[in-house]
Amino acid sequence: MRTDHFLVGFTSGLIAPLIGFYFYYQLFFAYMGFQSFYKHVSSSDKLISVLSIGVILNLVLFFIFYQTEKDRSLKGVVGATFMYAFLVLYYKMIR
Repeated sequence: MRTDHFLVGFTSGLIAPLIGFYFYYQLFFAYMGFQSFYKHVSSSDKLISVLSIGVILNLVLFFIFYQTEKDRSLKGVVGATFMYAFLVLYYKMIR
């Protein structure tokens, strides 16, 4: 399978923040169920903040693709990161 492809980077860039969101849940809120955690975070208007913390994992992906010279995948990660950034800006503007 060819790993230097835009969709590989874009997909991994979309999934990595969700994994970070789950790690945050496991680290700080494992005592409650995942649905309860999601309701708690969304009702306290911290959903975007917690998801933004997960975007830090995209930085790890960025450096992995940069070091292995997978430029097309690198562009996909940057594209996914910008998508999350626009989502955060949109959310902040409507709130």
